[in-house]
Amino acid sequence: MSLLILFNDELKGFYKSKAMIALWVGLPVFSTLFTLLYQLLEPGAPGTFFSLLSALLVSTLGGYLSSLLLVTTIVNEKNQHVYELFLVRPVKRRNLLLAKFLAVYICVTIASLLAVGLGLLIDYFTGGLPPDLVLANIFHNLAISFSMIALSCAAGILIGVVAPSVLLGVIGVLYGGNQLLAVPLLTSMFGDISGMPILGVVIPTVFSVIASIALLLIAIRIFNRKQF
Repeated sequence: MSLLILFNDELKGFYKSKAMIALWVGLPVFSTLFTLLYQLLEPGAPGTFFSLLSALLVSTLGGYLSSLLLVTTIVNEKNQHVYELFLVRPVKRRNLLLAKFLAVYICVTIASLLAVGLGLLIDYFTGGLPPDLVLANIFHNLAISFSMIALSCAAGILIGVVAPSVLLGVIGVLYGGNQLLAVPLLTSMFGDISGMPILGVVIPTVFSVIASIALLLIAIRIFNRKQF
């Protein structure tokens, strides 16, 4: 069974699930409520754009949500002996993991874009689009969040393959994933230090891509050796 077929099945399964529907609706709504609360607590504070705060929130929550979704899915499928069914079919094990990685990455990325898009729409109707500098910060945060989502998905795949239970998998995400996601945020500061904003996007993106590939390779190697 090819990667494309598996990816199509995983994508349909995720975007039809209640968890993903809640994410697509909940993340934009939560980011909007968070911005409203911030404006109530800090009335008249400069730069309180819905879109900017939504992008900041997405960069924080997107990674955790993707990791938790993958960990719980993989661990539950292991415990329900789902993968035993694939042993009698011509399926490459790596394709099972890669299909999940791509499906969750796309679904969480769509939720992130919906959240920021809603923020831009609210800004447009309440006071006009943010100035160019704020828009640049929004796209900067989005780029960082996309790289963090990729890294979180790869970490979620690895933790899901290794963890024997959902509880241990969630603990691994909260502690191990938390430390890992701090690296792209820290490397993004090089743009401000060097005076070259582009480095604040390139460096964390390159790190996230390399780290994601490394984590996926480790997960695939462990998964290939498992006896189901």
